[in-house]
Amino acid sequence: MAYERTLLRAATCLTIAALIGACSGATAASPVPASAPPESPAVTSTPAASPEPSIAVVPTVAPATPRPTAKPRPSLDIDLAELDAFMTSSITLLNLADDDLAVTVAYIDPEGGVPFPLGSFALESMDQVTNEAPPGTYTLEFRQSAGSTSATSCTIRIADAERYVFAALDDAIAISSSTTPPSMAGEMFVATSPLCVD
Repeated sequence: MAYERTLLRAATCLTIAALIGACSGATAASPVPASAPPESPAVTSTPAASPEPSIAVVPTVAPATPRPTAKPRPSLDIDLAELDAFMTSSITLLNLADDDLAVTVAYIDPEGGVPFPLGSFALESMDQVTNEAPPGTYTLEFRQSAGSTSATSCTIRIADAERYVFAALDDAIAISSSTTPPSMAGEMFVATSPLCVD
């Protein structure tokens, strides 16, 4: 009876071990005879899994909301060659003084006499600027130095192909015309020149 109980316990233990192995996904090991040499476990090489190709995720961009169509602007259709035909005269500004010079230039409307500002120029000492201009009447206002509240002005009438030069000195503004040379020293300065018609 004791032997039978021992066999029954052994069978019960083997059954329980087999059930536990089956539940865990393992297989029960077969008993190995004591006389047989132990077998070395078989080594199998598992091929490395090749990485799956990566897929680039490109964000989608919502299409821009169309803007209202701008109104077409009229084309000027300016022929530069024709414009050059009118720009036959010139005004040169030269600063020979130590202080800065500010010059404002305006075109005088021949019909109403109303000045039309063309621009302002800031010249440092020894600066020079030349602008082509069509024939007409122009007013120039000079300030020495550039921040001065007092100004010297001169209105000139430029003829076709005439060139005017204004040179700022430390105490005066000199003026010259390519068509009207001065006959005396006083005609060389804005304050007393007959070239200034205002």
